[in-house]
This record gives sequence, structure tokens and C-alpha cells, in this order.
Amino acid sequence: MNMRYMHFLGRDEAKVLEKKLRREIAEQPGPELVLYYESGVRSYMDAANAITASTGKFTEATLLFLWCISDGAWNDETATTEPWSRFRHWRRAAGENRRLSEAPGHQFGADEAEHLSTAVGFALELGWDALLAAKPKRHLLLLSHDDRMEIYHGFKRRLLAEKLIALGYWHR
Repeated sequence: MNMRYMHFLGRDEAKVLEKKLRREIAEQPGPELVLYYESGVRSYMDAANAITASTGKFTEATLLFLWCISDGAWNDETATTEPWSRFRHWRRAAGENRRLSEAPGHQFGADEAEHLSTAVGFALELGWDALLAAKPKRHLLLLSHDDRMEIYHGFKRRLLAEKLIALGYWHR
């Protein structure tokens, strides 16, 4: 795995970025698009690839883990589940051994769309609340553990919605 640029943000650095992104959300009248999905009934990587592709050519993308029911699953009974094992292995292969709650930020460079897709796939599969932001254009998306995705700006939302609806997502 070539992870030349990808790095992980510690809790304090991630909190600063989270506050900035939440301010951006608060300044919006609401999400531009909300999509729903049913956990466990589809390939999350197809959706993750569509989300990543919808950022276009980003110079930097950050996926911030905010919360999930099992909070990183390093020491409880869910730690032995196959998805959490794959996620921990992926992080360790990237040189990160801290718990997810200790290093909740995943930051990617322009040539790391594949790694971003993998991280987004894990976020969807593991049921995270997470913020995804990408530059240079303003892209901001919120994933919720309750099977909801809110797009606040960017992500070629109409095209992304078409792709995700074809995968079984829906909007109300």
C-alpha cells in the first residue's frame, strides 16, 4: 500500500476541523440533498466510489470520524467482527496504531482517491457519524449512523444522487 501522503489527525486537530466544518453547516439553511439507505443490504464500496468520484480532482480530502455505536470497536465484543478487523488492519498498514477515537481524522492527498474510497466505505459499513470535506472546491457531506447522508455543498450532488439511487438509496 503506497500511502505517501495519507495521514491521521489526532483528536485535538480533528476537533478544530470539526468545529470549522460544523460552522459551515450551521451557516446553511439546510442540506442541499438528503439521501437514505438501508444498512447491510448493498456493497458499500460502490457507494464509496461514487462519493469519491463526485469530488472531482481534489487536492485534499478529510474524513472525520465523529461517533459510532461501538466507538472504534478495539476492546469490546465487536472488535472481533470481520469489518472492524479489516478496518484496523487497513489503519495499521498505513502506520496508524491509535484507537479511532484518539486519531479520528483521515486525510488524503490528490493522488489517493482509492484510499479515500476505502475509508468512506468503512464509514458506511461500520455505521459512523462522519464529516467528509474536500478541496479546492467546497465539498461537505455528513454521514449518519442512522443510514442518512446529507450533502451541504459540492459532490456534484445531482449526478451523485442518480448513482446512489441506482444503488438503492432514496430521498424523501
